[in-house]
Parts: sequence; structure tokens; C-alpha cells
Amino acid sequence: MTSQAIAVPGAGASIPVPMDNSSANNGKKYGNLEIGSDAWLQQAVVFDWQPAEIFSQNAESMQLIVATFWCVLVARVATQKFCPRSSPSVGYAVEFLLIIPPVVLLATVASDYCTHILLLMLISSLWFLFRSQAFQRACTRSQFDLGGTRPTVFTLVRALTHLITAVCILAIDFHSFHRPYRKSRTFGAKLMDTGIGLFVVTMGLVSHRTRHTKDLRRSLVYAALPLLLLGLARTVALLIVGYGQDEHEYGRDMNAFFTLGLTKLFGSLASLLARRDVHLLPLGLGLLVVHQMGLSVFGFSDYVMDEDVPRATLFSANREGLVSLPGFVAMYLLSIYLSRWLMSATLLSYSEMVKKLRRLLLLVLLLWCLFAASAFAIGISRVTCNFGYVVWTLSIISTIMWLGLFGVDFVIDSVLPWDPHGQVVDSQEKGQLLESAEGEGQASARIGSFAICQSINLNGLTFFLLANLLTGGVNIFLKPEDRSQAESVLILLVYMLLATKAVHVLLQRGVRLA
Repeated sequence: MTSQAIAVPGAGASIPVPMDNSSANNGKKYGNLEIGSDAWLQQAVVFDWQPAEIFSQNAESMQLIVATFWCVLVARVATQKFCPRSSPSVGYAVEFLLIIPPVVLLATVASDYCTHILLLMLISSLWFLFRSQAFQRACTRSQFDLGGTRPTVFTLVRALTHLITAVCILAIDFHSFHRPYRKSRTFGAKLMDTGIGLFVVTMGLVSHRTRHTKDLRRSLVYAALPLLLLGLARTVALLIVGYGQDEHEYGRDMNAFFTLGLTKLFGSLASLLARRDVHLLPLGLGLLVVHQMGLSVFGFSDYVMDEDVPRATLFSANREGLVSLPGFVAMYLLSIYLSRWLMSATLLSYSEMVKKLRRLLLLVLLLWCLFAASAFAIGISRVTCNFGYVVWTLSIISTIMWLGLFGVDFVIDSVLPWDPHGQVVDSQEKGQLLESAEGEGQASARIGSFAICQSINLNGLTFFLLANLLTGGVNIFLKPEDRSQAESVLILLVYMLLATKAVHVLLQRGVRLA
């Protein structure tokens, strides 16, 4: 009989309790799952989490996310109010100055001022609502056009995900980066923990339920396969250049591209089981509950997080990426359902719009309550994509979508209307050049509202790949660890200028690459 250290959630310490090793066969046991060899430790490690710390991390993460969203709204108002008929380049310049520098500063040297920015945001937003008589104007509108097959709110969510991720993947290499934003090794709700989850959700928001083999073939060829090939290329490239990666994120060989590609693959296969869109809800929830049972009851969570488990096999070497996969698939299915539910109708009367906002707000409150309960009961873990992490990610997305519907579709479009059909996203979905020079000029003239967001939304994967390439170049040639705070901010601004301007040029020319 030996003792085992068991961590009590919220206690911040491990409590030794008796444990019978007579049937352990010299192996390590995680819950009901026995994995082991004589070389491993004789005691199981049960990892602890601190609910108060999780709440604090979430608050800090949400501050930057909401502040970035507010900067996007300010840019929307500014471009419409002060330069509605300016060239696309002028609109891009205005948006860049109003969005990118604040995000870069808040992620680095000005991170302590996030609360002040939120206070300014609240005061100025209330002033705008009062000054513009937004509610009175909204009452007089005959209909609210949410954007058809590509709602504006989805464009905003996807762009926010890419913008914040692009800033963080390079900023983390500088000493000026706010360290509490870094990814958690076990449990946590930090800013960079949101990355992969938000990418999975945004992928689900613009996807459809797989109805037949033709849909499945299309998803595999045009979505899953390219991501898997990119994942393979990244792994090979890192091996060639000798640039190491943190094994505690996805494993020794896996990376974010593999996770996204496999999620798309298995998510498309799983959605075949749903006869209707509404069936995606029980399907996703059922898979998520089974996944959480595997983590909690059978001990896969501790197995994944234990650094003493050797990476001797392909599975154990990539256990973080493989064990978390069912959670990401469940998240993907729930995201498709959320998209279908939210956008079941996109042309709404005033009463229908208010009803949609009210229902979405109730969903937001429900998800945050589930997040709070999960923080106490099972923790929030990106590395295993547990129930708490899925709920947390959906809480963030639903909050931003509610703010987008209210702030843009309900308020700003009532005060400063912008023709939603003037945007060119839908006309470019097939990845073709515009038909003529005249068509290109007309389309370019229409670009103005959310120019950077439209650009990233149209060529999101291109933007992400370019950001990764630029990040690699900065690490190789500029040695970010040796840079001062001022130099790091300047490098980040130039880096974001190159990445956003590249996709903006593609938008102006009507080109969709990926």
C-alpha cells in the first residue's frame, strides 16, 4: 500500500491518500486506464486547476478580444463618416491606423491599459448611442439585412481570429509580449489558448452539414486535404531547419494544420449521421460528453498532461493532438448548428431582429454559466479540448456575434447604412478574377466598409500562411529576443502592414487564393 497525491480543485495543493498497488503490475494507472512500464513513476499525477485563476485569465483574454472588436467598429464608423468615397487604399490606411496599432500595443507594452481602453469603449459607445438616436432610427427600418450567405458578423469573427492570432504568433518571441497571454500547459483560459478553438469554430460557421458523398468529397479535397498537406509541409520544414516546436501543444509531429485538417475530415464524416441540421446539436453534445468521460473517468486527461509519459510510440508522441481531436470535432459540429440556427433567416423585420438579439443573448448567458460551472468542476483545458474548453470557446464566439449583430447590424447600419450588396465577397467565392477591367474597377470602388476584415475573410489561409512565413523570417534574421520594446512594436507594425496589405491587394483585384 502506497500513497497517491490527489489534487483537489481549487485547493492549490495535493493531498496524499492511500493507494493499493498490488494490481498495478509496476505500471502507471490513470483512472481506469493502465499505461505503464517500470521506468515510469509509481504514483499517478492528478493535475490541479484554480477556478479563480481561470476566471482572471478569461477576463484578461476577453479584454483584448473585445477591445480589438471595438477598434474594428470605430474603423467602420470612421471610414463611412469621413471618407465614404475615398479610394480603397485610403480606406485601408484609415482602418490600419485605427485597428492594428492598438492591438499590437495592447498585446505588448500597453497591456496594463486594457481596462482603461474598455472604460473608454463603454463611455464612447454610450455617447454614440445617445447622440445618434440609434434605437429610434432602428425602429423606422423596414428590414435588417444580415448579409445573406456570408453574414457581416461571420466576417468580423473570422477577421478578429486571424488578426489577434497573427499578432500573437510573432509578438510572443519578443520580451515585450505580455506573458500572461501565453498558452497554458495544462489548464487555463489565456488569450493564446483561444487560437485553435476559434479557428475550428469559424471553420464550422462557414461550413454546411455533409448531405451526400459529393459534399464529402468536396470537403475532403478542397478543405481537409490542403490543411493536412500544409501540416506535413510544416513538420518537414521544421525538421530540415532544426527549428523546434513545443511538444506540449499538439505533440512531437502534429501541429495546428493537422488538427484543423483532421477536424474537418472527421467532422464532415460525422455530420453524415445528421439527417437534418437540428440533429447536429445532439450529435455534437453526445460526442462531447463521451469525450469528457474519456478524459475524466478513464484518465486520458492526466495521461496527456503527464510529462513523465515517454513519447515512445506514434500515439504517445502526439497524444495532445490525437486525444483532443474528438473535442474539436464536437466543437465543429456545434458550430455548424450555431450557424444554421443563427442564420436561418437573414432578412428580418424590426421585431424579428429584436427577437434574434434576445435569443442570442440568452444563449450567451447560458454558455457563460456553463463556463463558470466547468471552471469549478473540470477545468478549462485547450491541450485536451475538454468540455470546459469547448464551452469557453463557444462563449467567446457567441459574445462577439451578439456584439456584432447589435453593434453593426442593429446600431451602426441604422445610423450610417452601408449597402451590404456593395461588398464583393460573395462574387469571389469561386476564386476567379473579375470578368473585366471595368468590373474590377467597380468592385474596388465598393470596398470601404471593413476593408481589412473583408480582405482577411476572402483569403484567410493565405493571410495565415504569410504571417507564419514572415514570423519565421523575423526569427531567423532579426533575432527578436535581442530587440527593445520600441523595436519590437515597430517590427510588429511593419509585419502586420505587409500581411494585411498583401491580402488587401488581392481583394482589390478580386482574387481568392485560399
